[in-house]
Amino acid sequence: MDELDETQLKDMVESLKQQLDFPREKTSVSIPELVKWTEGKIPEDPFLNAELLKVNPWVETGKCVVI
Repeated sequence: MDELDETQLKDMVESLKQQLDFPREKTSVSIPELVKWTEGKIPEDPFLNAELLKVNPWVETGKCVVI
């Protein structure tokens, strides 16, 4: 930011104005809603529901090894 020309500065100010206008929600509200939504999707998630994992023909049967 040592040597910014006028157009770059105008673009930066415009970007910051747009960010300020964006509606925000408190994390104390959004995190419990996200947790509730995630817990509600567990029965549909094949990675968390072993029954769905059994009927997936694309599941790899071998173990993954990191070298």
